[in-house]
Amino acid sequence: MCSHPVTPTEDRFSIEGQLVTSFSGVVARLAAAHPALAVVDIERVVLREWEAFSAGRPIVVPVGVEEGATEMLGVDASASLDR
Repeated sequence: MCSHPVTPTEDRFSIEGQLVTSFSGVVARLAAAHPALAVVDIERVVLREWEAFSAGRPIVVPVGVEEGATEMLGVDASASLDR
């Protein structure tokens, strides 16, 4: 989960027409707005909302996802050549 300090005024930007911001920024703003709640509980709510919101095609993915997919596709390609 998130533990990086982020200012409540962190920038938001648009990717493919969708306004986005960082997970840690969302948590920091919500924690500032709801100081009685534990950060871990706020993170759980944000993750649940993310899952509900992102049931479709992702707008962005971590670079590691592409790297992992490249690796898996290389394994699949070499396995099909061995047949």
